[in-house]
Amino acid sequence: MSTATTTLTEALDANFSRLSLSASPVPSTRPPLPSWKAPPPTQEEVEWADILTVDLSLYETDKSRLIETVQTALQRDGFFYVIGHGIDVEELNRQFDIGQVAFDQVPREEKEEHRAQIKEKGSFMGYKLQNYWEINDGVRDRIEHYNFYNNSIDPATRHPTALRPFVPEVKEFLHTMRQTVLHRVLSLIDGVLGLDEGYLWELHQNSEGEMGDDLFRYMIYDPLTGEESKKTNGVMLNGHTDFNSISTLISQPITALQVLMPDDVWRYVKHKDGAFVINIGDQLSFMTGGVLKGTMHRVVSPPEDQRALRRLGVFHFAHFRNNIPLNLLPSKKVHEEGHVIFQGEIPTTNEWEERRVKSYGTSEFIKGEEYDIEVIAGLQVRHYH
Repeated sequence: MSTATTTLTEALDANFSRLSLSASPVPSTRPPLPSWKAPPPTQEEVEWADILTVDLSLYETDKSRLIETVQTALQRDGFFYVIGHGIDVEELNRQFDIGQVAFDQVPREEKEEHRAQIKEKGSFMGYKLQNYWEINDGVRDRIEHYNFYNNSIDPATRHPTALRPFVPEVKEFLHTMRQTVLHRVLSLIDGVLGLDEGYLWELHQNSEGEMGDDLFRYMIYDPLTGEESKKTNGVMLNGHTDFNSISTLISQPITALQVLMPDDVWRYVKHKDGAFVINIGDQLSFMTGGVLKGTMHRVVSPPEDQRALRRLGVFHFAHFRNNIPLNLLPSKKVHEEGHVIFQGEIPTTNEWEERRVKSYGTSEFIKGEEYDIEVIAGLQVRHYH
């Protein structure tokens, strides 16, 4: 590993103990907001996914055990919880407070002015409004989200008026997520793959400060009608893999996220207060030759006692730096246990992202009973019903 990379990694490791959102920005300087009221967890019996937990408070003292846990999780089902990350629950809840602003305090006309250029540019920047995607049998989605990109958050004036006072908080929160969560998770995956310490982080942020264009998202689901739910079998967002490298969701109480487990059974992800739910996306899976799994997941209508509730979510989708070919990583484990993914031209990180954003939920698929198929860069991409 280069001296520059070593220096950057050491500096970031030294900062882990100091980086926390509990003290900055000072709460009294923040614009006031209505508080998000977390709904109570479901009381119904459902089949939960057996997802492992990584406690980052053990990062300095028991890193080898954390690496073993991450290896098992990402080779088995592709998901794990993260606790002990050092970000206060109050700060996580503040992000839900801000998320409410994006959906409840911005007029429809202004949302239209900030509509994302999804099909035109392969970008989610701004709003993805409801009814853009088809779920199944003519039923359109009831999902709305507002998206920030890491390298284009500023100036605040590019965002809807009601959100502008909170842009500095969004920027600070995303920075902290990258430094305190993403960097340490990537370091653990370095250990899983036998890569030099900091190798994967350098693909996300190099010593010159070039960063991946991470996506930060507020997302809300309105309930399906009874008739819509019958047509989609309760599915609100079709089964898919994520397009990026690492995805992080702040755990929230509405039971709707399902993971397709190794036995081909869809199971619910259980809520954990103050935890993150983490999975890898296509790009990291490709670069490991499939050794690490980009697992299928979907969103379905919640259990009966939560079915009428709106589901608000906060997400961080980490991206590799642009223009990196999706080749196999220089890992002995990858080259011995993995396989070549692309037989022809190898797409770059940003090319894959743009193609998937443009085509998701709108392209002509090869229809199937359990899932539909589209072909991107020679690969069959599945979309489960």
